[in-house]
Amino acid sequence: MSWVFYALLGAAALHVVEEYTFPGGFPDFMRKMTGRFAAYVDTRFAVIINGLFLVLCLAGALLSGRAPLFSLSVAGLCGLNGLSHLAATLRARRYAPGLASGLLLYLPLAVAAYALYLRAGLATVPQAAGTILAGLAFQAAPLVYLGLAYGLKRVNYK
Repeated sequence: MSWVFYALLGAAALHVVEEYTFPGGFPDFMRKMTGRFAAYVDTRFAVIINGLFLVLCLAGALLSGRAPLFSLSVAGLCGLNGLSHLAATLRARRYAPGLASGLLLYLPLAVAAYALYLRAGLATVPQAAGTILAGLAFQAAPLVYLGLAYGLKRVNYK
């Protein structure tokens, strides 16, 4: 069953390529969506957030047999990320880079991970719901980063 988490790792790599290379444009899109935090959506932000994201996906794949709930939280993160790209597309009324891989790869793979683990008894429904909340917490990491960067900059100017 770990195959689904390795597939999510591959999907994550493709997602980053979609956001930054083809068709790309994610930093500009993100700057337009983040208002006062736009100045902090830079190369450093992209490297840190995407680096941590890929390490998290790798850990989810490597630990899928020993820490199924952690791995499911990574699947939850990916599924929620796909939905967040859909929400951003609807809000902006234009394509959010990452939408295609989010909908075509993340969502089906996340659903597959949950279905496999629930059927195998590796997670209960309440546990699965908890991993979705953990995935939501992971999804908040870029916003926390931007908020901290903004707050630290304001403190340094005072």
